[in-house]
Amino acid sequence: MDNNNESKAERFIRVAEPRVGRACKAISLIGNFATGDYEYTEQQVDAMFAAMQEALDTARAKYRKGKESKFRFLR
Repeated sequence: MDNNNESKAERFIRVAEPRVGRACKAISLIGNFATGDYEYTEQQVDAMFAAMQEALDTARAKYRKGKESKFRFLR
């Protein structure tokens, strides 16, 4: 595939789809810990999900960086 003529939007889709798919697969595998084959505490589960949420929040913030809120009060 000749990527020289690929737009930024097309490149985003091409690269994002497999990355998101891998991330979703990894999250699904983390869910397998709950099957009963593992022993864990509630604190460990909370820490695990907090770490994942922090990573998601950091990634989301990159998309908002430099963009002003579209919602403003009218004067």
